[in-house]
Amino acid sequence: MLSDEKFATLAGAEIYLFLISQGELIWYGEWLESTTEESFTASISQFLETMDSSAQQQQLLAPEELYEPISVTTDGWKPVQNAWASQVPNMTLIECNLHGRKRVNATLEDYARAYPGLTHNEQKTIKVDFEQIFAAPSLSAFCQRIRRAIEVYADEPILLKRLQILKDKRFLFTNYLKFDHAPAFSAALDRSMRFLDEKLQSFGQFRSPDSIDPMLNAWAMVNNLRPFLPDAKKAGQSLAEFFGANLNGLPWMEALNLCTVGALNSLMLDSTS
Repeated sequence: MLSDEKFATLAGAEIYLFLISQGELIWYGEWLESTTEESFTASISQFLETMDSSAQQQQLLAPEELYEPISVTTDGWKPVQNAWASQVPNMTLIECNLHGRKRVNATLEDYARAYPGLTHNEQKTIKVDFEQIFAAPSLSAFCQRIRRAIEVYADEPILLKRLQILKDKRFLFTNYLKFDHAPAFSAALDRSMRFLDEKLQSFGQFRSPDSIDPMLNAWAMVNNLRPFLPDAKKAGQSLAEFFGANLNGLPWMEALNLCTVGALNSLMLDSTS
């Protein structure tokens, strides 16, 4: 699973849209007034309860069973990670490598400003050393490359601070290697969120809190059911179909209408209809 949050505006005040997905397929969305651990915990708890209820109704889980994701990739925001860990203690947390690389790039920019005399080749060498850490094929290789970098840059406090952060997060950045298909990046959710950005920009800001979650759910249903364009890799399929849903030949707009009245699940389960 992936989870991420983005900014939005409600009557001039900043709010947050929290999303949970499997790849680009949106499973859950909710607006939050703050990005505290308590807010994320409440939202994740609601997501898990919704998944439990839906799976048990469709007999995908026994009444005594609970839905638990195997892993979740986040952007590294500590309150989100703590919330997931508190709600699903046995789950494996993964930190998005892309966000980690972006923070490394910010550190390298700080370092270049502190030492304006650095040559292009010197800057490139430092960048490659950090990139090799993220490219490590195992936890042990990740740790070895950090140790070597710490030795090389022992007299560079700006770089050492970032290396220490990578060392502290060594498990989070390599946990994806434990699984065959766990995402190391949250880019798939970011791609879906770009369409949400376009929607938000088209109407500006929210006026009423009651309208936010319905709009977010409507956008997620369109995102999941709209077929890809002919030149796309998933051309002719929707995200829902790509992840295994059988719409029984229904046009996507009809499937969308059934979603709004809660009737699509029963149709999808009956492959003879």
